[in-house]
Order: sequence, then structure tokens, then C-alpha cells
Amino acid sequence: METTIEVNEASQVAEVRRIAAELARAENMTAAECGKLALVATEASTNLVKYGKAGSVTLTRYAEGGQHGVQLIAVDSGPGFADFVAATRDGHSTAGSLGIGLGVIMRSSTFFDVYSVPGEGTAMVARVAHAAPRKPVTTIPPFEVAVRSIPKKGQVECGDAWSVRDFGTRQLICIVDGLGHGPLAAQASARAIAVFEAARADATPAAIMTQAHEQLKDTRGAVMAILALDPQAGTADYCGIGNIAAAIHLGNESKHLLSVEGTVGYRMRATRTHTAPWESTAVAVLYTDGLSGRWGPAKYPGLLSRHPSLIASVLFRDHARDTDDATIVVARRS
Repeated sequence: METTIEVNEASQVAEVRRIAAELARAENMTAAECGKLALVATEASTNLVKYGKAGSVTLTRYAEGGQHGVQLIAVDSGPGFADFVAATRDGHSTAGSLGIGLGVIMRSSTFFDVYSVPGEGTAMVARVAHAAPRKPVTTIPPFEVAVRSIPKKGQVECGDAWSVRDFGTRQLICIVDGLGHGPLAAQASARAIAVFEAARADATPAAIMTQAHEQLKDTRGAVMAILALDPQAGTADYCGIGNIAAAIHLGNESKHLLSVEGTVGYRMRATRTHTAPWESTAVAVLYTDGLSGRWGPAKYPGLLSRHPSLIASVLFRDHARDTDDATIVVARRS
């Protein structure tokens, strides 16, 4: 579970630090690791109070590439960095402070990445890993994936759902939007995800979709999309029903993957599979209609080369609507 805290005043810095400490305890982090995470949480949220506009911090536990720990993502719509390298030097400050915040964050983090455009805000991700890996790492993970998902404003349960399955030589991504909002929408989405997660490793997206249609007939139904990634073949196979948006991005070129009109569990036409190149620099982006589709790579120079968590967070910041459940999934090859 992720926790997002709006940060626009000093009192909220303590709340960010408290949530970070809870996640650190859940990860059984050492005292030294907890100390580093506390520094990251404090400096990142303090920077939002000083410089940010409409800033927020999202905290979650993560597991990737044999490592696990706590991840913090800070986003804002503030002035951005005119010179990020200069801003990382200790002593550099535009707010009369000691000017060591960014340097502390970078030195305390196991992993750090940032995306900033002058006048249009900043997004940064910082991870503090637990020293003991869960399992030995013998190979490089085939891909990286990040998700942002929130319920409609005023709702407790999110009617969207997602899942990722990694079979080593093949990866499957599923994103679902239950019709409407609240518990009944969440019930339909959960049923669809259960079908996806029970499918065989070699199942095609179309076959999984057909099975989900049968299993959702006693629910209110959902729109749904499945993307199968095959790095060895260099292909991405996509099957979508309803208004899920999906595209494979290569540089400034985008291959939009088309869904068929219909509702899984209610009225579904024959499925259709689209295939796109899945090259070493490709980035897959899938999102529900809680996000506006009025964006493209040209609007965000350099963003698609950043970590998927930054891509998802920036697009979520700029295009998510609080009038609907909203979910975005971003994946790229490692």
C-alpha cells in the first residue's frame, strides 16, 4: 500500500517522517537505515514547503532486483531547477537555508533519480534499501515497472486494479477499471485480476480476456487491458476492451495500442490483438480514463529516459482527475 501526503506547511513534514518510520519498521530496517530514511523524508518534504507548489510525498515499500526497502516520491508544480547540479552542492540555497538538503537526500539514498523542468515543477524518487536482500540476485531483472493509483475523491475503495506477472522470458501487465466507483466497481476489478493471476504463463492476452468475460458476468462489468512483453522476440502483444489507453513509446515516436469497444462481463465483441515492437529503449504506458490522454513525449523532454516511478508520477501529477478512479502503469526494459 502506498500513502500520499500533501505537503504545503511545516507541520506536515512530521507526518511524512512518521509514515516513513512505520514503513521502515515493517521492513525490519536497521537503526542506520532508519536514520537515512528519516533524513530523506525530512529534507524532501521540507524542500516542498520551501520551494514547492501543490507538493506531495508518496511513500511505499518496494521490492525490485533482489533489493527491498522504502521508496519516497516527492512531486510539485513549483519553479523547478534551473541548474540541478548546482542545487546539489552543499551550501547552495535560494531560500536562505544551509543549502544541504538535496545533497543529504542523494547521499542517504540507495537509489535516486529526478526529473525537473524550469517553471513546471520537479519529481524525485529516493529509495533506502534494507541491507539483507530477500534472495540472491543472479540475473538482471528483465524490466522495471511503476504504478500510481487512487480512488475517486470521496471514495475509500478504488474501482481500478492492476497486476504484473514476471515469468523471466515473458512479462504480463493487466489494468482494469470496474464500471462506476466504490465497492461494486472494486469487486468487478478484483474478479478480473484474479482471472489474470490464475492464467497459465503461456496464455495469450486474448485468451485471458475471454475467460475474464465469463467470470465477470455476475458483476457490473469492467473495461480491461492486458499487455504481454517478450524481450527475446522483441514484441509487445496487446488486447484491450473498453476505454483503457495504452502505448509503446520509442523516443519521440509512439505506437498507440487500440482497444475494442465493449464491457468485460457484459457486452464484449470478439477480441483483437495488436503487436508493437518491444525494443531495448521502449517504454509501455497504460492508464484508465481517470487520466487525461492529452500528452505526448514531446511535451516532456527526457522524461521517458527516467525511472518508471518518475514517469508515472509526473504524468499522474499533470493529468489525473479527482472526479474518477485513476491508475497508470509504466514499464520499461531494464
